[in-house]
Amino acid sequence: MADIRDRTDTDLEELGQEEARIGSTLPPDKTDSGRRRRRPLFVILAVVVGVVVYALAFQQTQVDLSEITSETRQNSLQNILRALAQPDLITYDTVSERTDIEVAVPCGPSVATSPRLTANPSCGEPGDRITVTGSGYDGGEPVELHFVPDSDFDITLRLATVNADQEGRFSTELILPDRTSDEPQGLTAITQEPIGTWGNRVEVYTDANENEIEDNPVMPDSGTYTFTLAGNPDIPAVALVNPAGETTDFVTTGESFEAATGLSRGQVAIPLGEDESATAAGLAIEDIATAGGDVEVTVEGPAGFDMSNWRAAVYDGTTGEPGASNYISDTIRLSPRVSETARITLDKILETVFLALVATTAGLLLAVPLSFVAARNIMRDISVTVTNLVLILVAIPVGATIGVLAARLARSMVAPITGSGWALLAGVAVVGGLAWFLARAALPTVDAGVPARSERIRRVSLLMVAGAAGLVALLLTALWLQVIGSAVVSALGWFGFLGSFFDALGEILDVGFTVIAALAVAAVFTHLASKLGYGLRKLMPRPAERTLNVALAAVAGALWAVIVGQIIDWFYQIGNVTTVVVIPAVIGALLGVVVAIRGMAKGEVDIGLSIYYGARTVFNTLRSIEPLIMAIVFVVWVGAGPFAGSLALALHTAAALAKLYSEQVESISAGPIEAVRATGANRLQTIVYAVVPQIIPPYISFTMYRWDINVRMSTILGFVGGGGIGSILQQNINLLQYRAAAVQMLAIAIVVATMDWASSRMREHYV
Repeated sequence: MADIRDRTDTDLEELGQEEARIGSTLPPDKTDSGRRRRRPLFVILAVVVGVVVYALAFQQTQVDLSEITSETRQNSLQNILRALAQPDLITYDTVSERTDIEVAVPCGPSVATSPRLTANPSCGEPGDRITVTGSGYDGGEPVELHFVPDSDFDITLRLATVNADQEGRFSTELILPDRTSDEPQGLTAITQEPIGTWGNRVEVYTDANENEIEDNPVMPDSGTYTFTLAGNPDIPAVALVNPAGETTDFVTTGESFEAATGLSRGQVAIPLGEDESATAAGLAIEDIATAGGDVEVTVEGPAGFDMSNWRAAVYDGTTGEPGASNYISDTIRLSPRVSETARITLDKILETVFLALVATTAGLLLAVPLSFVAARNIMRDISVTVTNLVLILVAIPVGATIGVLAARLARSMVAPITGSGWALLAGVAVVGGLAWFLARAALPTVDAGVPARSERIRRVSLLMVAGAAGLVALLLTALWLQVIGSAVVSALGWFGFLGSFFDALGEILDVGFTVIAALAVAAVFTHLASKLGYGLRKLMPRPAERTLNVALAAVAGALWAVIVGQIIDWFYQIGNVTTVVVIPAVIGALLGVVVAIRGMAKGEVDIGLSIYYGARTVFNTLRSIEPLIMAIVFVVWVGAGPFAGSLALALHTAAALAKLYSEQVESISAGPIEAVRATGANRLQTIVYAVVPQIIPPYISFTMYRWDINVRMSTILGFVGGGGIGSILQQNINLLQYRAAAVQMLAIAIVVATMDWASSRMREHYV
């Protein structure tokens, strides 16, 4: 054996030497040699093309660095970056400290000087530069320099802001403005001294109602408080607005009316004396009187109640138009405190997070079932006979139409009890119980054998009645949720948002009831049409079946073509019956006949891939539209606010997740599917037991990742009125309030980082 191995190794070595010798005698490959010679040319050509492409890119993007040397732009950038680095998180009430000196413009009268602030020279012509020096300030303290012109009006011209050095001194050059006078004019240095510290917070009064009187905002022991509003309409009405901007009481000395605009727009004023608003909201209007051209308002509330930031507005009871509005008292605040910007930012960032949550949830509910329709491995082997296909195509629009009519009938049936919560609840219990009983009777747990035809008909009939009862129960539930939600909002106090949630949920079900009914009835008709198709194929001879298929195909094609024509007519308002009805019907009938003939030649029609390509096309189209554009459309439809942003993100999320989910379904292992099918399972059972267990982990991962994306995307929807923190961020940037904008940017960064950390931890745990 060792001898054989040694000879084999020797033979292999000799064979290698022979191949090397033969290779050395062969002529060189001309193709390889030509490629090596042309390679430098290709490299040079690639470099030239790259230079040309990037030169065009620089031209189109207008790359120009000359502007960065501009002193004005450098100063503006410096101010912006410094403002962003100092977010407006804490508010200190301050006391202004002024130092005044005199300057002469032009030179002439003698001027007074100050040992703390000096100007050199102390006079000059408009446009001249003077050096202003200050001392005795706190180290690093900002000092605002203002020019006070000789004027009958109390005005100042801001010249500059400088920071004192560590020794409390500063020196800066100022340009004298074009304000001349024979009298000396003023130059003022203003500093703001903060009041209080976090260890010793100080109460500070703010003259919120601007009456130059220090009003105590605490309700006195008598439980009543009187204030004055400017204006004296013929029929005065007054609205009380709480610090959250909600109208809590609205009364008039005349007849009821609805406020057209103003703080209480859309609210109805109740005649004084008929108002039953208790002080549960804090304050209620007790009396309205006119005195000296103004309106005196007396409010009642619990003793010691803080009336800070409560406002009142006068309305004209004749026109419904608003008049003056003002705070009803001064406010007492602690200094320092969390800034109002930080409070608003917290509220808006929470709105942003929940906006993204609602959008992700809605998109998830739509994407999960649609993902199976857009999965090629699930849809490619779905085929139906021509008879079944044409019957289904006719049944879908017919069933949807009957569903819409049934929804209208159900609404008319429950209309008499719409406003009664107890009646609606009883209806839900009775009708829902009936639906459950009929469904249980139609679906026995165990069958001793194959049920007879009459038994199958009985079961189908019971299921249809149970389905109809279930739809009515759904409508009753939607109406009951609206009634009970509206009723408990005020009773729940701080938890009133739960009542609003039930109200909104009921409204969603109510609005979507017609669509749900149409889809449900269309699904039933589709199932019956499929069963009818199989029955006809068994009973009818082949020639008669082919004739029926052609006729039904023509009807189905014409029906769907007319539907498409009506949609086009809605968009483009053609208004020509021949164009939108007759011509589409003829073309659709011909196409239907062609499809039927080809399908009968093949035996079956592969509709799975058609549905697959249609679904993928819709998803790709929706994903190509930015949520910002969708938000603009929804703002027009439902109004500005976070609801419009939620709808825009939900639609985009559904399309994006459906694509990701479907691709995950396409990449699953085929082994479990084949194993489950081998047991005789149907398509639904195969999906439940073979597909779903493989896709749960990636579905969770994709969903959490999409929520993360939606949080980031929702921060910019506010730029078009889609709610969230983007609205106040845009407002502060437009107003050049960069310290306030820095707070919003900081909040966005914190939330995005937190979401990224949370989603990564959840993926580690569940995926």
